[in-house]
Amino acid sequence: MLRKLSLGTAISSIIFSALAFSACAEDFRVAAEGGRAEIQQAIDAAAAAGGGRVVIAPGVHPTGSLRLKSHVELHLEKGAVLLGSTKREDYDDFPRDVCSVSPESSYRALIQAWDTEDIAITGKGTIDGQGPAFYDRKPPHGHWPKPKFRPLMVQFVRCRRVRLEGVTFKDSPLWTMFIRLCEDVVADGITVVGDQRMINNDGIDFDACRRVRVGNSHFKTGDDCIILRAMREWKDEHVVCEDFVVSNCVLNSRCQSIRMGAPSDDTIRNALFKNIKMSGNNGIFFDYPIRYTRPYDEGYMDMSNIVFDGFEGCSYGSSVQIVAGPGIKIRGVRDVTFRNFNVKCARPLRFIGNHDSILSNIRLENFTADVKAKTPFEAVATEPLTFRNCTFPLQGRVVGDVESVHGEVRPRKPWQCPGTVPIGHPLDLWQVLTAGSAL
Repeated sequence: MLRKLSLGTAISSIIFSALAFSACAEDFRVAAEGGRAEIQQAIDAAAAAGGGRVVIAPGVHPTGSLRLKSHVELHLEKGAVLLGSTKREDYDDFPRDVCSVSPESSYRALIQAWDTEDIAITGKGTIDGQGPAFYDRKPPHGHWPKPKFRPLMVQFVRCRRVRLEGVTFKDSPLWTMFIRLCEDVVADGITVVGDQRMINNDGIDFDACRRVRVGNSHFKTGDDCIILRAMREWKDEHVVCEDFVVSNCVLNSRCQSIRMGAPSDDTIRNALFKNIKMSGNNGIFFDYPIRYTRPYDEGYMDMSNIVFDGFEGCSYGSSVQIVAGPGIKIRGVRDVTFRNFNVKCARPLRFIGNHDSILSNIRLENFTADVKAKTPFEAVATEPLTFRNCTFPLQGRVVGDVESVHGEVRPRKPWQCPGTVPIGHPLDLWQVLTAGSAL
């Protein structure tokens, strides 16, 4: 089990850098005219042979649901397109005894796998979910209305040693990838792109997964790009989402670049996000409103030991937001560090807890934020909230023991928010800067 890492320790020391994915003994080729039946036959043949690589030749391959099996690599050559059907009957139900969690009440996916090991989707080809074809596209602007039926693109549950490499995942009608209860997952050099007028077309939803690495990848989605969750299927279920490294990625979202958990989740811990460029609406989003809770609780999630390091970008919402809404009773959000940031945003940075959900040990280090809002910073029920070498451009004003250089306000030495902020009274940046002995 991974020990709790200090904030100065690279979480990349997690040992999963090389998956034990054996070299395939044989290729099973699918010709340019091959469709769903031919592809599934090749997957079944490779599995029966003890493993192999199913190679999809250049060309357009119309298909419905495909089931990936142990020790099988689905390889799309450059110019190969798996074209998802727009017909409901071409999609198989995902077994509900394997996973009863259903995003937007959809139990169907284009590529499915469960209880497998050593599976992969690789190559320079494209998987096209034809997402816009499922929507009423008459409204020219804003989000299109939700359709009655839309499948996920990829759903893997209880799989070990998963590799996603090189492939473009285009226009999923719903979540692009739903990866649940999986271990040792690597996504490297992939592209996830979806029309941003679609709704709920998330990039990758990692749910209760362990030992995950995402790197060198591009995301452009109408909904969240990368999501960490720990969903419980029933009240007494215990699940953990842990040991993540996400690095060298470009994220563009009409919703959130990164979403961390939901109030009724279980435990999320030990994650490093490093060298990230983000743009769009909100950047990093910890959002826990009462409307996101399950019927059996008012919140349960426990989040700890999360590091965001080396971020830049521009958001027309907020770059960083942690908010536990009124009535939420989560177990905690603690030991979260935001380091080496250079961001611009329209709305305030927010760190908002409540009486029952105190945010603990939140740190900003080497953090520059150009915030256009009148109040660039808000904090409630956060103990402690620590700043080290932080710069907030605030139109040249000087308050307390700080200096102003070309409109940038800098504390002259490291300072710390003095204890818990009184509940119900937002603390803006000026109150922190004039805290006297804290400077």
